[in-house]
Amino acid sequence: MANPVQFASKSRSREPSPQEMRKTIYNMVWPATVESLLQMGVGLVNTAIVGHLSAVAISAVGLCNRIGNLLAWPLNQAVSTGGTVLVAQSVGAGDREQARTHAIQAILFALLSISLVSAVLFVYAVPALSIFSPEPDVLETAVRYLRIFVIGLPAVGIMMAVGAALRGAGDTRSPMIVAAMVNILNVALSWILIYGKLGLPALGVIGSAISTVVAQWIGAALAFWTLTSNRSILGIRLKGPWRFNRESLGRLLRVGLPASGESFAWQAAAIVLTFYVTSFGTKALAAHQVGMSAESLSYMPTAGFEIAATALVGQSIGAANLHLAKRYSRELTRISAIITVFTAALLFFLPVPIMRLLAEDPEVVVLGAVYLRIMAIAQLPQQVAAVMKGVIRGNGDTRTPMYIASLGLWGVRLPMAYLLGFTLGIGVAGVWTSMCVDLIVRFVLMFWRYRTIPWIRASDGVEAGES
Repeated sequence: MANPVQFASKSRSREPSPQEMRKTIYNMVWPATVESLLQMGVGLVNTAIVGHLSAVAISAVGLCNRIGNLLAWPLNQAVSTGGTVLVAQSVGAGDREQARTHAIQAILFALLSISLVSAVLFVYAVPALSIFSPEPDVLETAVRYLRIFVIGLPAVGIMMAVGAALRGAGDTRSPMIVAAMVNILNVALSWILIYGKLGLPALGVIGSAISTVVAQWIGAALAFWTLTSNRSILGIRLKGPWRFNRESLGRLLRVGLPASGESFAWQAAAIVLTFYVTSFGTKALAAHQVGMSAESLSYMPTAGFEIAATALVGQSIGAANLHLAKRYSRELTRISAIITVFTAALLFFLPVPIMRLLAEDPEVVVLGAVYLRIMAIAQLPQQVAAVMKGVIRGNGDTRTPMYIASLGLWGVRLPMAYLLGFTLGIGVAGVWTSMCVDLIVRFVLMFWRYRTIPWIRASDGVEAGES
């Protein structure tokens, strides 16, 4: 299993050559990127299959994802960011026992907190979904879907926590394998349950929910087995100790909760934005949901770079090697930018063929193509900002990304969306334009914060530990 920095001492060892550093980046990035693609693949598969059912089905699934993510995803981000940063820094400092403790706290917190969220959403499914004021047939379908969908949320939390711990220690391949298994199971079960294969009744959109939940829980079991097996990079065993550690949990929350706040600000803003889009009709909402899934084809190939930035910079900081942290930061940013230029071009020049992969309704395809062309403009600043955010988090600052995201979402995106979409009468395209402008503004702010890091500003000859 890949472990680029290993459990190093704090003394600065020989730094890797440029070729060795690129190999380390590659060994960490490609599994993390594939994992991100596979995680997004669950949503893409569901969107593609459901997209061939009806616009009502697309809208219902989109609303359920939005309301579920509002409450569960911020908690996932807390354990993911906190777990990765603290495990990476412990690994870099050579403290194997502390790395194990942080990993256990992330898993326990994820399981408990997200289980509570799932219970609340199950009981209050109708009022939660009604805030979008969907059409009656969309609401009915969404309620049925959500009450199945939430059963899988704790499993996702377990996978996120385990994956964060393993990535922080340098193992990005095991989470990738788990994500691959989840996708294979989800595709197979979706085909069987949605369309009624192998003698089973056709369940339609409800079959999609059931297949996703089953695949997620099998994935959680596989992830837990990977973490506690004899080959585990962290050496965690099934016998534990599986109990809360107040000091470690406190550190996890101090580092992770700002990321949780950032995610909550994003999810809450997304709900308001979805409310705006819903007012333009079911076809506009369907195009918005499918367009976001299609857009992921552009940014998912570089998702592993943000993860690698957090882990590699965190390990370098833990090992007191600031110069190596700077080198990793530069190289990750450069490679990510090169890849994004190509993927953004696909969105801009081939929006209609891409949309046709996920939806059949001609009106949804045309509207979705408009979305993709607008968002293609923001891909480069968005992805470069993501890598810089990973660097900033790996350095131990998880608050600034939260502030920047909140400012961009609530100070730029939502006010401009209302102005362009409603006041000026541009419609749903105005809402999408505001999303693009927000991402560019956030890139500028993230670049400013990145440049204020002392070891980023220092000359290349600076010794490790100087800042």
